[in-house]
Amino acid sequence: MESRYSSQIISIEGWVREETFRFFSTFTQPFFNVHTEVDITPLYTYCKQHGLSVSLGYMHATTQAARATDSFLLRIKNGQVVKFSGLDMSTTILRDDKNIAFTHFPFIESLEEFCSVGTAIIAEVKKSKKLFNGHQGIDLLHMTTLPWFTFKGMEHAFSIGQEDPGVPKIGYGKLEMREDKVYLPMSIGLHHALADGYHLHLFLEQLARVIQSYALKS
Repeated sequence: MESRYSSQIISIEGWVREETFRFFSTFTQPFFNVHTEVDITPLYTYCKQHGLSVSLGYMHATTQAARATDSFLLRIKNGQVVKFSGLDMSTTILRDDKNIAFTHFPFIESLEEFCSVGTAIIAEVKKSKKLFNGHQGIDLLHMTTLPWFTFKGMEHAFSIGQEDPGVPKIGYGKLEMREDKVYLPMSIGLHHALADGYHLHLFLEQLARVIQSYALKS
């Protein structure tokens, strides 16, 4: 699939991750998954105050944080490492027939505008019969939401024996209300040739900053 964003090739020869990349590139299943939870209270409060979708809110925050984290912009294409200048998201939508649809949402800086566009996309996709809707390139984050229950872990389906471009895989669970806080269960899967646990930590720091910024806007 063509990309919506420009990209540059990262030379593997001499790259700081060269040895790590070559090692994990030999794995038939190179992804590692981390299961955590994120305090989204400021974002949740902001969305409720302004009549915005909470789920679109935390997916927007996730995409914003990923776009600010270098390792989340990296992909593998034709054996080369490329870095994209930006990212969109593709998430599962439950259609009216109770089957899922993989759906592209273009990133928009304004949360309000993103939610407006996203709500219209969801309404259209819910009535459709298609599995794939919109752009499905590798310049995306793959997301899914399981709003019916919380979880302590989650694994994603994958194909063994073919080059995986390393698109991050993110799953969300049911929100948990504890005292005056709102927590979001998250499962994050990353290609180990492109990122380690430290880089996931950097992403989570960016996500916390994005979420906390809404405390100043409420």
